[in-house]
This record gives sequence, C-alpha cells and structure tokens, in this order.
Amino acid sequence: MFRIDAMKYLAVLAAIVLAACGSSQPKSTANIPAPDLDIEQTFGPGDLGYPDAPIDVKYQLRITNRASVPITLRRINLHTVNPPGGAYTLSAPLVHPFNDTIQPSGEKDIVMWAHAQGYGVSMRDREPVTIKGVAYFETPNGYYNLPINQELQQ
Repeated sequence: MFRIDAMKYLAVLAAIVLAACGSSQPKSTANIPAPDLDIEQTFGPGDLGYPDAPIDVKYQLRITNRASVPITLRRINLHTVNPPGGAYTLSAPLVHPFNDTIQPSGEKDIVMWAHAQGYGVSMRDREPVTIKGVAYFETPNGYYNLPINQELQQ
C-alpha cells in the first residue's frame, strides 16, 4: 500500500514540474543595437598547398558590443554559398557552440575552426569564399540573432 501511495505522489509531483516548465515564457528579442561581427580567415587551403581533401579552416571572429548590456555569443551557424570547385566548401558540423560574453561597449576576438572540403589546385582555388549564417546572442533583455554574409579573400 505504501509503495502505491509513493508512486502516486511521484506521478503528481512529476506532472507539476512538467506543467511549470511548459508554462515559462520564452525570452523575447532584445531591443539593442546590432553587434558588429567581422570574420577573418587566418588559416585555409592556401596554407596547406590547396589540397583536394578534407581540411580545417581557422577564423578569427571580432565582435563589438554596441549595447549597454553584456551579450553572450551562444552559437554560430555558417555555410558557404559558392558552388563546389572553388577554394573550399564548409562541411558538417555547420553549428558551432560558444559561451563567450562581450561586455557593454566592449570588443572580443574569438578563434573558431571549421571543417571544410578543399578542391585542390584549379582556376578557382583563389576565388573569394562567401559565407552566410546566423550568430545567436543572449542578453539580459532577451536574445538577438545577427545575420552573417561575408566574402573572404583567399
């Protein structure tokens, strides 16, 4: 009898916890000035002799917080938009997690590595690579998603 009562108690407790979690309000979009995000490729296929193979590309992200509150970079999703055959195409994973806080009116440099497919020496190996994506920030006022569209010279 005691065992059945304990199981009922746990079931009711679990239902209350689930209801409390389900009723929480999602954070809203933060009304802050857009942060500046500049991406520089610091290591790429040219540093490896343009291999026709999987490679890792190194980027330096420079983020400037123009808001009066701290912002925390939580994630960046990136992909290349160039057709295959250029310098490289980014490959999975295309989602890069972070936990870097930029103080109000501050600036921070962050290093990021990404997997890519190099296409070897060709007429297109030195053409710029265009990357697109979204940087996801969290603030005390809510979240902020920053679109990314940048051309990187080879």
